[in-house]
Amino acid sequence: MELSLSQRERLEEIAREAKEIVGGCLHADGRPMTFAELEDECIEAGDLMTSAMLGQRVTERQQPRQPGCPTCGRQGAPGPDEPRVLQTDRGEVEWMEPTYHCSHCRRSFFPSLG
Repeated sequence: MELSLSQRERLEEIAREAKEIVGGCLHADGRPMTFAELEDECIEAGDLMTSAMLGQRVTERQQPRQPGCPTCGRQGAPGPDEPRVLQTDRGEVEWMEPTYHCSHCRRSFFPSLG
């Protein structure tokens, strides 16, 4: 996916807002931060933003209307949502994933979203 010009402009605006949240370029004692220290803060903020946004996007994915059992293909009955945690390159992503149960095969499964 390529970002549109308006998406890029909005993300740059969000970056300016994030810079205000992170703060200035000085230590508490007034010494200037090194480039490496500035970079580390930006990476930490970017990683946090990426993992939070990915978690939100994963949650928004549409589930199949009638998920079939991967073994027999019969429709599964909804079960309790299961917490999922995935370690990505940018940090942990957490979400709740629906489960289904096939009474014929006596197994629970997560519908595949690809």
